[in-house]
Amino acid sequence: VIRLSKVCTSSTIVARDAVRIPSSVNDLGEYLTAASDNLREAAGNAVTAYAFSSLEQYIPLCLIQTVRVLAAGEGIITRAPLSVNGIEALDRSGSVLYRDLKGATSFDNSFWDIELAAVSFERSASFMAMMELEMSELEAYYQANHDDFSDADFQLMFAMDGPGRQGDIGRYHMLQRRMTNGV
Repeated sequence: VIRLSKVCTSSTIVARDAVRIPSSVNDLGEYLTAASDNLREAAGNAVTAYAFSSLEQYIPLCLIQTVRVLAAGEGIITRAPLSVNGIEALDRSGSVLYRDLKGATSFDNSFWDIELAAVSFERSASFMAMMELEMSELEAYYQANHDDFSDADFQLMFAMDGPGRQGDIGRYHMLQRRMTNGV
């Protein structure tokens, strides 16, 4: 958690010149691999499988929480605006962590659930992608997928200033009323 929480303060989130994976993401991948190897050596595959059993859900949830922190205007973006490269870095971070976690849990008797992992990481990627949508695209996404995330999450996204939009919570409330009234 500590390693992944450092993403919120990484300068890669506000980088304008290039897309770079935050060092804390690479550190976490190395940590997962080393922890898996050490646990398997010391306690065996069964204990390691149990210890890593829910990480395919937990890591994407941490990524979603990172997005919530950034969308709320906290973290590094208090000093510089979120960039398109920063959003791409977050997205690539999810891919890197998926690959690293899969590698760390690919051993006999592992509980790695590839379908659950794919769904969990895809959900976090969808949440991240909302950060880069223009307001009209966000409205269309909300109308088509309003059950995918909580009302609080959509409110956060509509209120967020992003690389391609100014936040406008009023548009969220208008859409919500329109959908409730069947208009």
